[in-house]
Amino acid sequence: MKRLKKIRIHCSSFQSRLLLAFFAATLLPISIIAGISWHISYGIAQDKILDSVLESDAQLNARLNSRIRQTEAVADTLRYQMYSLSQASEELSLSLDTVSNVRNNISQYKSAFDFYHIFLYLQPGRIGADEGVYFFPLEKLSNLQLSQGELSSFGSSSGWLLRRNVKLPAILSARESDAVLCCRSLTDQGTGIMEYAYCIAIEAQEFSDYLDTSFGAEEITSYLVSREGQVIAHKSPDQNGTALDDSKKSLLLEHQDSFFHCDGTYYHNVGLENGWLHVTEIPDSYITSNTRPLIQSILLALAFFIPLTICVIILFSKSLTRRLTILSNAMECFRLDQNQAEPSIITVPRPDDPKDYDEIDRLGVTFEEMQNTISGSLKSIVELSVREERLKYQLLQSQINPHFLYNILGSIRTCQTLGKLDTANQMITDLTAFYRLTLRKSRDLIPIRDELEIARLYLNMEKLCHSYQLDWSITAEDGVENFMICRFTLQPFLENSIHHGLSAGGELLHIDVNVCYGDDTVIITIRDNGAGISPQTLEQLQNAMENKIINYEKHFGISNVNARISNPLFGNGTVCIESQLMEGTCITIEFQQMEDTDEESYDR
Repeated sequence: MKRLKKIRIHCSSFQSRLLLAFFAATLLPISIIAGISWHISYGIAQDKILDSVLESDAQLNARLNSRIRQTEAVADTLRYQMYSLSQASEELSLSLDTVSNVRNNISQYKSAFDFYHIFLYLQPGRIGADEGVYFFPLEKLSNLQLSQGELSSFGSSSGWLLRRNVKLPAILSARESDAVLCCRSLTDQGTGIMEYAYCIAIEAQEFSDYLDTSFGAEEITSYLVSREGQVIAHKSPDQNGTALDDSKKSLLLEHQDSFFHCDGTYYHNVGLENGWLHVTEIPDSYITSNTRPLIQSILLALAFFIPLTICVIILFSKSLTRRLTILSNAMECFRLDQNQAEPSIITVPRPDDPKDYDEIDRLGVTFEEMQNTISGSLKSIVELSVREERLKYQLLQSQINPHFLYNILGSIRTCQTLGKLDTANQMITDLTAFYRLTLRKSRDLIPIRDELEIARLYLNMEKLCHSYQLDWSITAEDGVENFMICRFTLQPFLENSIHHGLSAGGELLHIDVNVCYGDDTVIITIRDNGAGISPQTLEQLQNAMENKIINYEKHFGISNVNARISNPLFGNGTVCIESQLMEGTCITIEFQQMEDTDEESYDR
């Protein structure tokens, strides 16, 4: 047992395996020369060639069926679109909206699935029937060389047809091409009147390209044929649309889903999911021509024994060093990418039994252990960074609320000093409602609609404080108010607009707040017609925002909001301020669209 164990350990070394490879490479040619005969080699070559062709054929069939299923799935979706058209409201504006939505969906289907075109045919007089790009009246079916009777025969299933020289609508292009049509229609069973029809057109050249790229050899012929004997697509596109003779058609229908030999040709005949037959013809001459090099190689092996031995040794050495290449590539690919939360763990193949490990296998084990250690450390660092960011945000949030409260209490005190007790009482009432709303929102992010309500309450208080020399408008696009925003984002900007905007005199100050959609972002614009900001002050403010500097004596509220909203955890947003003296100020806040991910909704 000890001796066997020593032999096993010795044979697992890399150098020993190279020696074994040398002996194998020496004996291999002798074994080949002793065991090969012309008959056996021809049979092996024939099987390999046919298996290779059949494997390519199977892959092609899978590709064709995938394209057919994809088209059928789109056809099913179009049925729903046509149903929505048939159920459209009689009100003109709503009907036009429905047609527009269906048209946009069809355009997306055409682009996403690379169709030649999609044709929808409606009853004459229906809204959108004369649109001329995707929608057409039923009498225009003749443009696709179709008739209502032909489409009615398909029933609820799809009909697959080949049509030559199908033209695109003139408004799109003057192009024309042979096209395969997947057609469906709906006919009223009671009246026999066709309600609608639609056709998905795929260029026949696409199927020809599939056939041509799958079989590079010119001797192999591959084509798609309908059960009526029409060639739908051929490896040679000039054969598209031709018809098979009756004898060949009968032969193919008789041997569907089979591999057979007839008249010096192998046929692989497979039925596709839409009823077509995919036929691949492999002539005997192709197999003979491809086995000739094998016979020549056997003769050359006898004449060039030594070079062949060297080549086999090289092949064995490459096989043995392949693991070194894999390990090297794994080390090269392992990176601490800053855009990833943690690097992926790359494994190196090795034997299941640790007793069979050689030096390369042990190196691979060490490498994987190193990866696990680095990955765990990086994950811990990321978690600590996230916690640090949240603590910074909470600190900034805690600073803005007292700052606002000090300012508004100062305004209330001023009103009381001036004897405006009604105004002060109203401001206290609004302040109470204001803090009732803000304190109920305990999380870092709140819906935009609540932030707008906070802004409205603040503007009410300021309007009372400034003798009604202030008015405003707040608008928001539909649905945008449901996205989330940092609490107390708008109030500091509104405060800045009021306090600096009213300094120009007694003119009425108007503030416009608008919330709209951006490109996967939310854009909030605050615009006023006030006194504006001096260039020097504007430059200081922009510099503080660009560098995320928070000055507790100057521009504290705006700098605080900028620091919070620019945090990647809370919108990764930006703030832009533009201002002209005596013309007003425009503030643009843009941040990522964030949805409420908590199960419980906010209190209303």
